[in-house]
Amino acid sequence: MVRMAFSSSSSPFAKVAKQWKAFKELIFCQVLLAVVFVTSGLVVDVIQALLYVTIRPFDPTLFRKINYYVTYTLNSQVVFLVEWWSQSKCQLYIDPKDRDNYLGKEHAILLLNHTYEIDWVMGWLVCDRVGVLGNARVYVKKILAYAPVLGWSWKCQEIVFLERDWEQDKRSLGGQLNNLVNYPDPMWLTLFPEGTRFTPKKHAASMEVARSKGLPELKHHLLPRTRGFTASIPHLREKVPALYDVLVAIDPKCKNEPSMYSIMKGREVRSKIMIRRYLLSEVPEDEKEAADWLHKRYQEKDKLLDNFLRTGEFLTKEQQALPEFRNFSYVELPRRAYSIINFSSWAFVIILPLMWYLYTVFTSGNYLKMGIVIALVVAANTGLMKLCELTRIDKGSSYGQQQQQQSEDEDSSESSIPTKPITNGFSNGKAKVH
Repeated sequence: MVRMAFSSSSSPFAKVAKQWKAFKELIFCQVLLAVVFVTSGLVVDVIQALLYVTIRPFDPTLFRKINYYVTYTLNSQVVFLVEWWSQSKCQLYIDPKDRDNYLGKEHAILLLNHTYEIDWVMGWLVCDRVGVLGNARVYVKKILAYAPVLGWSWKCQEIVFLERDWEQDKRSLGGQLNNLVNYPDPMWLTLFPEGTRFTPKKHAASMEVARSKGLPELKHHLLPRTRGFTASIPHLREKVPALYDVLVAIDPKCKNEPSMYSIMKGREVRSKIMIRRYLLSEVPEDEKEAADWLHKRYQEKDKLLDNFLRTGEFLTKEQQALPEFRNFSYVELPRRAYSIINFSSWAFVIILPLMWYLYTVFTSGNYLKMGIVIALVVAANTGLMKLCELTRIDKGSSYGQQQQQQSEDEDSSESSIPTKPITNGFSNGKAKVH
């Protein structure tokens, strides 16, 4: 009787949940999300541009304080899609001391794998939950600065733009990094040392270079390009105390594709992220030794990801007993309400007036106005889909494939990696608790 009563009372909720899930799959929802994001993004772009030209030249600290919140109103809409719209989950695997004492409380440079289309999105999820999303910065191609909404915002966020021409990048890198290390609040700078997203073709080209140079082959990563890393570290040492080695892994049992399209359609994606904290002073000052240090971290990453894909755990039982991992544990940081409040506010301000305007236009019989409105809505949706397209692996840059040999030849010529495998995958490079 109790079971029947419970089943009967829960049935309406189950039906509502099923209908809500189906509703989020509709193109109508994608259009509404696109209109809110693009419209609010353009407003943010204008505000940031005004702040950039009026306040930044005279008081950079005040500009960065204000810009944190302006940036957050845009970036947190992506976080809303992940943790509220799609109900995606993210667990951290980290030493509790590092989590409690350092996350969100210090400047840090992050080394992130580029295995999935949404690894950066899951990184933003962590940024929001530790309170640094408004100061989350990254290295990106300079051409993206011209992309409407996000690209224009990134320009005013002091994102590190790279030409992919080393001589030009070398001249501009120091000044861009100097801006970031002087931020008044904790700033996270993300570097993707692989340089491009993982694809089988790029991986085959990368491992061909590894074999020719006598470097250990990686199963799930491309060889890291060391020049950007070694050139950045000297500019960061004095004011950035820590480096986080971050490994994003998607649950292999997750049935939904780990992509922005899945997120936009409200489909849950489950991920786990392992974070190992190092003092930046642990990275050798010598350029060749620093390159070796980076390669060793990627050899370790590869073993950890291989463990995860085979067993669902980053560490084997033997590795869990090692001193540097003995205290590691899983935790799901609580999601904050700010992202859903922010998005709901934008939606209220944009959607309600838009709906009223659409009603008046379509009841007026003015075909010109109707055509203009429809064109603008289609343009907003197309713009967001194009932004999503940039994250797709099968539509990614061909740079990694075309330039792999040249780039990695130059990088690895600076490195003196031994061909002998690392014992247990973790010798001579332990993540220490400080």
